Amino acid sequence: MSDDEDSRVVQVRPTFAKKRKEKKEVVFYTNFEEVLQKVNAFGPYQIFCFIVILYASIEWAGNSTFMHVLGSFEPDWNCTLSNNMTQTITAPTNDSTCDFIKKNCQSLTPIKQNLEFFSIVGQFQLICDDSDKVEYIEVIMAGSSLIGSIIGGHMGDHFGRQTIFFTGELLIIITSMMCTAARSWIAFAAIQGVNCFIYGVIETTSLTMMVEFTSNKYRVIMVNAFQWPIAYMTSALIAFLTKGWQVYFVFLNLVSSPLAIGFMLFLESPRWLIARNELSQACDVLNDIAHQRWNNTKARFTTKDISAIHKQEKQGFYWFYHLFSTKRLAKQSCLQIISVLTYAMVSNTYLFTVTGLHDSAIMFTFLDGVFRLFVPIIIVIFDLMVPSFGRKIQYLGSLVIEGILFGVIIALVATGTCTYDSKPVTILVIIATMINDCIFWINIVQITTQRYPTVIRCIAFGFLHSFRHIGAIIGFVILKPLLTSNWPTGAFVIPEAMIVLTIFVGFFFQPETKGKALMDQMVEANYGRLENELPRALMRLAAGHRVDQSEMRQQHRKDLEKAKAAELMGQKVESPWVFKEKDPNEKKD
Repeated sequence: MSDDEDSRVVQVRPTFAKKRKEKKEVVFYTNFEEVLQKVNAFGPYQIFCFIVILYASIEWAGNSTFMHVLGSFEPDWNCTLSNNMTQTITAPTNDSTCDFIKKNCQSLTPIKQNLEFFSIVGQFQLICDDSDKVEYIEVIMAGSSLIGSIIGGHMGDHFGRQTIFFTGELLIIITSMMCTAARSWIAFAAIQGVNCFIYGVIETTSLTMMVEFTSNKYRVIMVNAFQWPIAYMTSALIAFLTKGWQVYFVFLNLVSSPLAIGFMLFLESPRWLIARNELSQACDVLNDIAHQRWNNTKARFTTKDISAIHKQEKQGFYWFYHLFSTKRLAKQSCLQIISVLTYAMVSNTYLFTVTGLHDSAIMFTFLDGVFRLFVPIIIVIFDLMVPSFGRKIQYLGSLVIEGILFGVIIALVATGTCTYDSKPVTILVIIATMINDCIFWINIVQITTQRYPTVIRCIAFGFLHSFRHIGAIIGFVILKPLLTSNWPTGAFVIPEAMIVLTIFVGFFFQPETKGKALMDQMVEANYGRLENELPRALMRLAAGHRVDQSEMRQQHRKDLEKAKAAELMGQKVESPWVFKEKDPNEKKD
């Protein structure tokens, strides 16, 4: 070896101490709310989900509510007489015009020139003897949504909330496109029935997943993604541009087709995974949400970190029965039935009476969206800014206002001052319905979220939506015929009676749920959150003690390693617990 090579040799002092490991933060989560704080309860991922659901509502509203107004719009008719002359019959048809058509018209064709929108009624001539077919279609669609909600609730709690999102949205788009090929009202009703069944499954699972992704503070924002103001305005714009029901469905699905990609990016509810003891999958989801591609909180979770959140209990087969399996749940379920039926009665009154405000089906749909645009924003601001603005206050306050408005309507119609379709009555019904949809319904959803544990929450929402669809069917069968009977006031008396009943039971039995954490297991539904069974301070003390012990053990282990390394270097160590490593920068005297 040359002198140059010797000069380049660097003498390395041998060390026998183990390489220091980076200190790992000891984490111990006792409930899911602490996990949400780590991943950000309302970050980019939750905002993405909110936007996708808001976008998806265009497809959902465009299909499920099509027959309410746009699909049932009646055009004027050309009647060909026996002498080959034509006579125009102005819509809407009534008993006298139907008698004339039967006696004199050899053929009947809808007038498409300058028509605002060519609907199912014009396509299949659903007037006179076939006028009840429109209600048949609506009942079939509501019944299909009812069945879909029930099945979707059970699927969501047993197989996961996210399982059918992508496939379900694809099937909705496919069935919606298929209805353009319908050659009879029966075929159209059958295809739309399948479409509404799939929608019933998706609306239940999507709502459940959205409320579980965020904390109690921001849950009101996520729930408002299902309000549909933008959906109604967009549907009205599509109808205005397409002019006909077949092209309308084509463009509705073209606009909504990117949704399939959006739903592919949805993740399973980590709260449900933990409740089902799928801790490894829950960690994968939480780490994905905390990743820089989404919320970028740099939090990392292991199964040990979240193992204390899961409460060991026997996982049985949960179904509708478990909503009534205890006294506490049975009482809440009865309250929810009354509340949802009241909501449905008020909403149905709106659909059957407000068409008297104007003759334009497209403008009706557009204004329906506009009316729903501002109230949710105001409620969200108040809910976030005013802590005392609780769920029960909103629940009862909205009902009181609705009761006063319906009381005025009953007085106007019963005294003969106004007809049921007059503008004063219509304006009052619009105000009551916007409060009903934007305040009362939102609080029904939030109360349901808190009062039912995670393992049956999707079933509870399916139960909730099924009674909403039952209320819609009751409206078609009872309320609508009352408006054209000798007692039209009855169509407002029934909702008013339901409102009064709901105020009474809600005041005495509906609990305040704002600020309360969600429950996860059935045992919590029976006795409340487990933290409440013991003093919360004791739970925190136990968790803190465990963390302190772990940190102390780590420190003792490091001290022992330092002492052994010092002995190997020739230093005298009397005890590893009192040994103190010398500071290399310390100056000698």
